[in-house]
Amino acid sequence: METVERLAPALLHILQAELAVGNEIQEVSTWPPKCELFVLLKRKFCASYLPLYNVEFRFIDDYHYWFAEYDYKNGLQRLACGFNESL
Repeated sequence: METVERLAPALLHILQAELAVGNEIQEVSTWPPKCELFVLLKRKFCASYLPLYNVEFRFIDDYHYWFAEYDYKNGLQRLACGFNESL
């Protein structure tokens, strides 16, 4: 089982902020071929966290996947959010 403690500091900062306002982790895994750690939250992000070094934000807006994501170093690690409304 993958653990969120391995997240890059920038993504861990976002994750901690989201958990502090009540968002929940839905999934922790890898996302081959190059994503070594993937974390999916149940709800949409409650705020914008940019700018962060080596982190890009993308709207995905695809119900087969997720609503949005923060990618660290071109997808080496990814923090994504689901479609449920923010808190």
